[in-house]
Amino acid sequence: MTAAIDLTTLKTEHGPAFRNSGWVGKKQNLFTVSAGIDAADALNTASDLLDAAMTPIFDAGMGEPLEGNQAWLAHHAIESAKAVIDSVRQAMEAKMADSA
Repeated sequence: MTAAIDLTTLKTEHGPAFRNSGWVGKKQNLFTVSAGIDAADALNTASDLLDAAMTPIFDAGMGEPLEGNQAWLAHHAIESAKAVIDSVRQAMEAKMADSA
């Protein structure tokens, strides 16, 4: 049986990097997730980002055209949320490895 991980004491890991900048071949990411953020707070922020992206995506699925930069806004929100979730996952894996 795996021990429960307390999200109030678990902290984010440094990275992952996200948001490609410049020509894609350069493979340079502009942002990274900061280390040391409470995992519960980070996951709440990821949830908020995904919530913000859901409305325009749902509307597009229902046949409403995306206006202005809504597609890019949703893309960046999802990319940011994924980076946060990946960082918390890395922290959980490291904590589990330390416990083994």
